[in-house]
Amino acid sequence: MIIVIIAAMNRVRIAAGTALAALALGGCGDSGDDGRTTVVATTGILADVTAEVASPDAEVAQLIPDGADPHSFALSAEDRLELEQADLAAANGAGLEAGVPVDEAGTTVWELADSDDVLAGGDFEGGPEDPHVWMDPTRVAGALPSLADALADADPANAEAYRQRADDYSEELLALDRELQRALRAVPPPDRELVTSHDALGYFADRYGFDVVATAFPSTGAEAEASAERLADVESAVRETGVPAIFAQEGDDPEVMSLVANDTGVRLEYGLLVESPGSAGSYEEMLRSDANLIAESLGGDGG
Repeated sequence: MIIVIIAAMNRVRIAAGTALAALALGGCGDSGDDGRTTVVATTGILADVTAEVASPDAEVAQLIPDGADPHSFALSAEDRLELEQADLAAANGAGLEAGVPVDEAGTTVWELADSDDVLAGGDFEGGPEDPHVWMDPTRVAGALPSLADALADADPANAEAYRQRADDYSEELLALDRELQRALRAVPPPDRELVTSHDALGYFADRYGFDVVATAFPSTGAEAEASAERLADVESAVRETGVPAIFAQEGDDPEVMSLVANDTGVRLEYGLLVESPGSAGSYEEMLRSDANLIAESLGGDGG
């Protein structure tokens, strides 16, 4: 069964991007102009997840714009000020935001990839070196109590509300996981092989029973021109596995994967969402979109 994507704006989302830059300098526990605790989240995904737990008691701003490469993003002077003045910084860690020195800002930092049990069981190929832990919603759900604790430390008056919202959102993400499991049943076990532009679906593949057989680019670091040898390996994997489609991320230059598709005669499915919610609008809808795209492309009608 393919999940119909519903763009429902039923929760408070992310506050305006650069409003925090106007805050007065101060110590831990400073609040925004409206008296709320201020949180800077590095990516759109972290901002969306954090806002689910923090809002409306804390104001959440996104640091790295959607479409920017989190591996190589460099802070402006305004970005640094925003980060330094925040009560809490929410980051992914595991090498994702290599150009963002969150640990040097003097701000309390919560990192998704360093949360309890998030990396437990990450001994699949690529393992904990892959920073894209958010591609498994159960791991994000497992990290929410530590996020609530970090928010509670920054804003003790609203500690109970943060922890309650973390519990509620955890249940939502576990329900989402069950939805994705049902949607991906459309893909028969022998056909659960993925060829993607970036090595970013390790956690997704591990959770939902897929095998990432080839990628054109690595999971971390600035995107470089794919070598002829690497492209040859990708094309060999496509021919050997017989996959009907290969996947490129939204925002990619499609040239490399188009070359692979043309040389092997398979479809190129463009629009996989990984680094940011992008056109889906939220973290949950991002994962639904990816599950739909994969189920439809590899599993026929998905029914």
